[in-house]
Amino acid sequence: MNKVLNLILVLAMVSVLYGCKKDKKLASEIEVPEEEVVDNTIEPLTKKIMDNTTVIGTFVSDGTTNVMAGIKQTQIRFKRKDKLPVKIFILEADMNTPKLELLGLAPYNDYIPGLQRLSEMCRDNEVAGSSIVAAINGDTYNTTTGLPTSFFYINNRVYVSTLPAGRTYIAALNDGTIAIGGKDTKGVDRPINLALIKNAVGGSQWLVDNGVKATLTDVTISARTAFGYTAGKVVYAVIVDGSQAEYSNGLSLADVRDIMAALGIKDAINLDGASSSTLVVKDQARGAWVVQNKPPLAKNVERMIGNGLGFVVKN
Repeated sequence: MNKVLNLILVLAMVSVLYGCKKDKKLASEIEVPEEEVVDNTIEPLTKKIMDNTTVIGTFVSDGTTNVMAGIKQTQIRFKRKDKLPVKIFILEADMNTPKLELLGLAPYNDYIPGLQRLSEMCRDNEVAGSSIVAAINGDTYNTTTGLPTSFFYINNRVYVSTLPAGRTYIAALNDGTIAIGGKDTKGVDRPINLALIKNAVGGSQWLVDNGVKATLTDVTISARTAFGYTAGKVVYAVIVDGSQAEYSNGLSLADVRDIMAALGIKDAINLDGASSSTLVVKDQARGAWVVQNKPPLAKNVERMIGNGLGFVVKN
């Protein structure tokens, strides 16, 4: 009889212990919603946007990190006027920094058009004596072949020499000058000597033309990538995440234009957006390029794109 009672007690204890372990495991599997922490410190770029635009309905948080001397990255989370969340990334590069240049990036560092993820493109285009510290996606492209739509130069070599009507391009000249070419908002050609172009990446709509906001008719809300520079040769690349309801819903071209203008931009254009919008920064310790934003694809993986624009430091 005692043996039977002892056996019952042992079985009861095992059952209790198993039940506790099971409950503990289930508790650990429950996803706890991310708590929205109020950020009481507003970064300088965020303040410019808040003071000079109506893009930010409700500020949530921001932060700025140094990528290297002369390059910073600011991330801003906010809610639009319609209460939908948005996250944007601003890469700020002072091109007066010694040995800092812009570089066109080709898939697999090949003259033949192709498709490749931006992080891998950085790896394959980096050569001895230089370091690609950050990069953004560039021009639209043929989604089958990868051929860029507009002008594309890498280190004085012409990859694409055509410029379709209504298109623009970023030009980095041999002397370090940065300019935007194509017809301006008044339909007048910008005088850029093509023989002096070292690197070039194509773009589309004007956002800011010589300090004046462009008139825009496209009201689509989407993920975005835009490029601009100040009269003082400071480049700003704005990347907007979109099409992710709980995380970031995107912005209109007018919103991005207003952000660029608030940053004191002289000239700015729109680049390829939607699933192509990507920002990568090099992790110097690992020697790998890390995607900073969340492209609106399954599991936020990088899209295979046809070209990119790198920020490279010559050693």
